[in-house]
This record gives sequence, structure tokens and C-alpha cells, in this order.
Amino acid sequence: MLNPVIGIKAMDYHNLFIFIKVMEKGSFLGASRALGMPTSTVSRRVQSLEESLGYRLLHRSARKLALTEAGELFYRRCQPLFAELEHATKSLDGELTSPSGELRITAPVSLSNELLDPWFFEFMEKYPKIRLELMLVNRNIDLMDEGVDIAFRIGEIKLKDWISRSLFHSRFTLCASPAFIEKNGELEHPSELAGLPLVIPRRSPIWHFHHTGGEQISIGGESRVRVDELSTAAKAVVNGLGVGNLPNYVVDDLLKSGQLVRLLPEWEPSGREVQMLYPHRKYLPNKVRLFVEFIMEKVEQYRLTLNN
Repeated sequence: MLNPVIGIKAMDYHNLFIFIKVMEKGSFLGASRALGMPTSTVSRRVQSLEESLGYRLLHRSARKLALTEAGELFYRRCQPLFAELEHATKSLDGELTSPSGELRITAPVSLSNELLDPWFFEFMEKYPKIRLELMLVNRNIDLMDEGVDIAFRIGEIKLKDWISRSLFHSRFTLCASPAFIEKNGELEHPSELAGLPLVIPRRSPIWHFHHTGGEQISIGGESRVRVDELSTAAKAVVNGLGVGNLPNYVVDDLLKSGQLVRLLPEWEPSGREVQMLYPHRKYLPNKVRLFVEFIMEKVEQYRLTLNN
């Protein structure tokens, strides 16, 4: 059986596309209208394709076109490939002009609740055809197994084949409720925490502090409450169950309202980096690229509020 690929040295694939359009439209005239080129050009390009292949594809007559045996085999094999290519091109064009599809995003619960949620919702309003699947968990899930497109993580992260973008440095505040301070007194040094009930996040059991004068100290005290959800930890501190060392994005409003009071202001708790990760790909899907750019714009605005 004739193999239409063997013997092809240098074929103009545009000519092949024109040949397929001739057969789809049933005539040179129909193809010329669909392609927006003169009929004579269509005929000449098909002839050029035949010359490059070394065999005739069409029987030409005044009434109709008919495929030769070679032409029928060639068309049957090539037409599905070009149809798929056209479909992919149209899909890509639609993605570029009107981004759509699903984005799978994972983030820590409190980071989403206290900071990211409004950004997610605004992104969805801006791109109504993009759907978000939010996996809010306080553990590091397997990003590849879960098919994650974007991951927000806190702390140092090194994952092979993933790009990490640092968003901001999350500062922490050592704090307690006014009632707790009235009952236990003011602190003068972090070492005193060892004798007090503490509300400790499960992922941060050791607290590190450095003094404006250069002294550093680490504390691992007794926990009254140990929890992996920071919003719940903040509520426990507000209710006077112990001293907390929590991210500013969780406790800022509570400090401003007076529900919490900052302790040992001359001692700075160690912070952690908040990062955004996405797969390292040569061609990043447009919906992922748009989301990354959107988040980075929001982060720039957020950084300004941190510096004010």
C-alpha cells in the first residue's frame, strides 16, 4: 500500500491545508471563498503540493473533482490531523481572548480566610469563565497527585519542578487579652512565657524572638491550647486562655479593637515567608498566568499597607 509520507522531502504544509480545504468544500471555488484567496492561487498551490509529493492527488474535470487512489489515502490520513489542529487553535484563541476552565488552588485555611478570599472572589468577577476549586487545608498535600495549579504555602518551601514566588514576609505578634494581662501581669522577658499557659499553633511549637539590642531566645512552653487553625487560636487568646504568637494578618484587627494587647514590643518574634507556587512549565496555561499576575498585583498593594 502506498505510504504518502515516504519520499516527502520538503513539503509546504500550507499547501496541504489548502488541499484539505478544497476537498472539504468540494471545489476550488469553495475553498477560495473559505480561504479568501483567488481560485487560480488555490489550484496552483494544490498542484505545487502534488509536485512536492511526486504523485497526483486529484482527477480534474470541468464538472467535478475526484480524488485519486493516492489522494484518497493522503486525505483520509491528514484530514483528522488538521481538523484537530484547527480545533486546538480555536480553543487556544478562545483561551487567550476569553480565559476559561478550572483552576485548582490550595492554601492554608487562615491565610485564605483572613487575606486571600477577597482576592479569589475579585479574580472570579474579573474572569467569569474561570472556575476556582479551593482546597483549604492546614497540611502540605501532594500537589502533583491532587492536580494543583496554584499553591500558597507558609515557610521555606523547596519543591522540584515548581516555581516559588515570595509574596511577603509575614510578621508575628506576641499578644494576650486585657483580662489575661490583668490576671497574670505584664511580661518583662520572653523567658517568663515558660510559666504561663500558651495557645500554640501545631505547626509552630517553638517561638523564636530577637531583641532590638541583638539578644535572641527560643521558647517552647506548656500549651493550654494546641490547634492547627490560626483563627481559632486567636479566638482562644481573646477568651483569655493563654498567650498567643500569631501572624499579623490574623490579629491586626483584634489589636486595633483592643481585644488583644501586644506583649514585649521590644522583642520581635520571627516571621515566616508566604509563598505562591505553580508548576515549572515552558508554556504556562493562560489562566494560570493571569492568576499569578493578578495575585502579584494584589500583593504589591498589600505590601504598601504593611509599610504604612
